[in-house]
Parts: sequence; C-alpha cells; structure tokens
Amino acid sequence: MTRIYLIRHAEAEGNLYRRAQGHYDADLTQLGRRQVAALAERFRDEPIDALWASDLIRTQSTASAILKYHPALTLHTDPALREVDVGCWEDRPWGEIDQRQYWLFTHDPAQWHVPGSEDYAHLVRRVTGALLGLADAYPGKTLAVVSHAFVIRAVASSLMGLPFGDIPYGDNTAVTTLTAENGALTLLRYADGSHLGALSTFARQGLAADHMVKKADGGFSPLRLPEERELYTRCYSETWLASHGDLTGFSPAVYLHAAAQRARIDPRCLMKLSWDGALAGLIELDPERGGRKGAGWISLVWVEPELRGRRFGAQLIGHAVSYFRQKGREKLHLHVSQTNDAALGFYESLGFHRTGTAEGVGGPLYLMEKDIVPRVWRLP
Repeated sequence: MTRIYLIRHAEAEGNLYRRAQGHYDADLTQLGRRQVAALAERFRDEPIDALWASDLIRTQSTASAILKYHPALTLHTDPALREVDVGCWEDRPWGEIDQRQYWLFTHDPAQWHVPGSEDYAHLVRRVTGALLGLADAYPGKTLAVVSHAFVIRAVASSLMGLPFGDIPYGDNTAVTTLTAENGALTLLRYADGSHLGALSTFARQGLAADHMVKKADGGFSPLRLPEERELYTRCYSETWLASHGDLTGFSPAVYLHAAAQRARIDPRCLMKLSWDGALAGLIELDPERGGRKGAGWISLVWVEPELRGRRFGAQLIGHAVSYFRQKGREKLHLHVSQTNDAALGFYESLGFHRTGTAEGVGGPLYLMEKDIVPRVWRLP
C-alpha cells in the first residue's frame, strides 16, 4: 500500500489579489512563505520517500517545505498535477467573473464551461491517472505531492462519492491523506490545516471553506476623464492629505493632465475598483516611467476610507502586477511619504521594500520596489 500526502500549495498571488489563476504561473505571497515554514514543521519527523509537485511555481515553492527536513529528496514535477485550466478566466479578477458560470464552477463543474477551459471529466482523469501512476512507481512508499485546491477537491469528490459542491475547499497548505492499493485510491483524511493556526488564509481573508470568492471581491473599469475629474481630484487629494498632513504642494490641474495622458495611452492605466455597486478604490499607473529600467510605476493608490483593511488595496496592487507583468516589466516602483507609517506597512506586507529616498514637493519620500518576475522560492 502506498501512502500519498496530497498538499495544496501555500497562499499565492491569485489568492491574495483575488484573481483567477489555474495554469497562470504566480509567486507565493509573504503569508504563503510563512505557511510553507509551518508546513515544514508539520512534516519534520514524517518519513517521506519521494516528493512530487505540479510544474507551476506556487507548488514547487511550497514543496520546499518537505525539502527542509528531507534534503536528500529530489523534487520531481508533473504537469498532470496542475490546477484546472480556467481558459478565458485566467488572471481575471474574481469580482468580474460571470456569476452563473462561477456558481457552476464551485458547485457543479461538470456543467461549467468558459472559452478555453478544461473539461471537468478530463481533469479528474488526468489527476487520478497521475496519482495512480505515482503509486505504481513507488509501491509501499510514502509520497508528498503538492497540487491545487480545485484538483484536490475534485479528487475528494470522486473518492467520497459526494457532489463536488458538498466538498469544502481546503486551506492553503492543507494536507489530504490518500492510500493507493491494487489500482484504487482511498481517502483517509481531507484538508487537514491544523498546522496553520493564525496563518490560515481563510481566517485572514474572511473566506468560507466552501466559497472561494469572498464578498469583497471587486471588479475593475476605466475612470473616464474629464467626466470624472472631480472624483479623481477627491481621491488624489485624500491620498495626499493622508501622506503629508496638509495639501501644501498639491496641484490638481497638473495631476489631472498627467492622468488624462496616461489614460489616453491605455485606459487600464487609470482604473476604478467597484464593489457592491459603489466605488471601492482607484489606481493610476504610469506606462512610461521606469520602462527603460524594466520597472512599472504606480502613481496613485486610493481605497475608500470606510473599506480600508478589507483587502481592496491588495486587489489594486494585483491589477498593477498583472498589467506590468504582461508588458515584460520586472519590478514595481512607487513613492511613499516617509511619515506615512500605515502606507509603508501596507506595501511592505505585499512584498515591497525600501530601496532609496527622494525629496517630494510634500516632503521626503521612500522609493519602494517589488519584484514581479515569478520565481521558484526555497525555504531557507
């Protein structure tokens, strides 16, 4: 009998930015790396004979948890262990997804289909076949296999004989235990996340285990100038006031002109984030600044004050990451007032770090930088 620990990857960009990521290759988040460390302790004394993962970055990075205390193992990858291909949904905000198709995706995926997506029956066959193939290759051994939420949920549904919609999502790095014998898989325990404690993604983002999209997922649309100039000016002035304490040096006409030029180059450079029929946030990107150095520039991030602390800011940064990554940029840059502790803490929680200083019209600034090239990460 072969034992298989089937592990969901740690929190990745799509989980944090609230974007659909099936085959889209994304990094782990800061929280995800801490979850990997907790997973390593979970498997410190567990005998593991072989380590496998899907070939995507988020699973390979998560697999480093096993390698920490089992350094003699080699990480093997197999694309058959990948997440479901979500076709035209890839890298789109969950808040923009058609709600009927989303319901099918989360409750009855055999009936779900969007352009370019993977057939559910095909997914079950490829993943089940991959797991049985590994069991045949390692008879009587214990394997750690790192895969994805939808995949693991589909396997559990198949083995338990329950509708997909009755199976809750497992948290990031949750461990599902299977055995394989005589060409058949048996599920012993589903989605054990007891090692996470306060590091639970569900707990931090207010997600229910049976509902992957939370109530605060927003959708993006272009801000129209000059029609919405008063809205833009209000958002920018509030950000300036929060950063500098007063409006000294704030020149609305200058910033409006620059924003209109950027929006003419590409409407995605000036985007509103809406939620529940109201404005939740605004982001402005400069498509030219920093381009020669391989960087993308964020000129403005604003979140409705009453909605701060509800992850809308992360969704705005997710738009910037998606936009500049598509353009081949390697880093994100932005300025933050040296006296704005709340903003500094927010950006650092998303992986930005301070790389320099500058003198702004409203006072001294830090230059913040974030690497946006997805790379496999290894737990130290």
